[in-house]
Amino acid sequence: MKLLFPTVIHELKVDNFGLIKKGLVEFVYEEREKDSKGLKFSNQGGWQSDFEYCRFDNILLSTVTKALNSYFENDVLDMSKKITYNGLWMNINGKDNFNSSHNHPGCHLAGVFWIQSPKGCGNLEFQNPHSFTMFQELERYTEDFRNKTNVYSSYWIPPTEGIILLFPASLMHRVDLNQSDEDRISAAFNLHLSI
Repeated sequence: MKLLFPTVIHELKVDNFGLIKKGLVEFVYEEREKDSKGLKFSNQGGWQSDFEYCRFDNILLSTVTKALNSYFENDVLDMSKKITYNGLWMNINGKDNFNSSHNHPGCHLAGVFWIQSPKGCGNLEFQNPHSFTMFQELERYTEDFRNKTNVYSSYWIPPTEGIILLFPASLMHRVDLNQSDEDRISAAFNLHLSI
């Protein structure tokens, strides 16, 4: 068996997250105070900031940029070509809030950074881009084979504080209902890769 054309999900750990978490949480809540209405895109309930946080110096941008640079410098991407942000924003999902299925058109990679993720606050679900064309095949694989290969019609990832996930912006994804009594806080961003 060979696996061809995998969908690559990058997982990055933010160094010293425990030392900066409080400052990040305070920053997100301060920004919501400035614009309590926020924006409405995939968020069902909750709050989403505008996308402009990549345009000025702030704790969120510096944290994400430092983690990305550290990761990319380890022979992951060809760094001789330019990588630019195409948006950076914050999300607060309170109890019973979620994000409906969506993707991120107009960019190449999308990312999520989990800042506060209490137990039961909602998993991130990725939908297999071949789930329609491969339906019969996907349904016939044994559970053992699926577990070895990650060949599923959809795949859930529980949020982990201090972790950034990068994935193809075309990949459909959603966030499950927050069943916790605490806020789920994340940041999301888009990256454009120059050729």
